Amino acid sequence: MNAQANGIPEAYSCGYIYYFVIGGDGYVRWRGTWNQATIAQEIQQAIDDLTTTDVDNLPQKDFALGAAYPNPFNPTTTIPYELRGSGGSAAVRLEILDLRGRVIRTLVNEVQARGHGYTSMWNGRDDTGNGVASGLYMSRLLVDGVEQARMVTLVK
Repeated sequence: MNAQANGIPEAYSCGYIYYFVIGGDGYVRWRGTWNQATIAQEIQQAIDDLTTTDVDNLPQKDFALGAAYPNPFNPTTTIPYELRGSGGSAAVRLEILDLRGRVIRTLVNEVQARGHGYTSMWNGRDDTGNGVASGLYMSRLLVDGVEQARMVTLVK
């Protein structure tokens, strides 16, 4: 179909481009469309955090999202996480998000015991069972409303 027939100039193109700033801890600090001032500010903050924080004095969270392995992956990847502490439980949700921030797959959504390490596998499919396209995705772990995220790459 000719784009001009619909009143759209031939040079028209549309795409979604999202930018990420990854902190020194490997977690996504900022995600969004192009905004030079915001990106520069977040990059500077990430650099400041690297240069002013003593690793021994980092705050300890009561959970940790590990790096997916293998990453990049095809056809499956394993996502490890740990619920620290002794006794008690936590509401846990492990999701896969596309670059727009939409949840495409929920891997875990349950109450789990603290003091244990867990793993979940993702097979590159969405919640309806359809395969997703090659590209970057985020694994996001929410524990009692607090979140951590890491990038995973699917290659077909």
